Amino acid sequence: MSAISNATPLIYLGKLGQLDLLFRLFGAIYIPTEVYREVVINGLRLGAIEAQSINYLINQGSIIVVKPVIPDQLPAWAQPIDAGEIEVILLAQQQQADWVLIDNQHARRAARNIELPLKGTIGILLDGFRQQFLSLSELKFLLYRVKSQADFWISDSLCDQALARARQETQGR
Repeated sequence: MSAISNATPLIYLGKLGQLDLLFRLFGAIYIPTEVYREVVINGLRLGAIEAQSINYLINQGSIIVVKPVIPDQLPAWAQPIDAGEIEVILLAQQQQADWVLIDNQHARRAARNIELPLKGTIGILLDGFRQQFLSLSELKFLLYRVKSQADFWISDSLCDQALARARQETQGR
């Protein structure tokens, strides 16, 4: 199974110390060159610790950087989103990825319109719980951290919904 990741899932999972979930859930992780620039080049310049971890994983071959083919004229879906998100969606189409990892709502809408399979950071954490890589208490703590960090642009209600779903699934086991 393969996944193409945008910047925010990498950054957020790196800040949460959960990058290993990517490999446990998806196996092969690819990022386009623009995401590499955003996450690693800019992150290292800013002193972001997660950028060091992600760069290490790239150097080890665990995350693979790929330059997507960019058409001369971008499709209509590319209008409201940034260069990294455009490259993620193009690369996902070109590689026929199993999953596209994106948090941004505009990019998710564009990917959904062309029927790409999506997961965001919260979906990754929830799948980590479902696959028993995270306990309910670990998931609850991670969702609390997401809600309490001002630099995470994920709604509290999405975190609450994920926790409620996990609790409900725990009762069904």
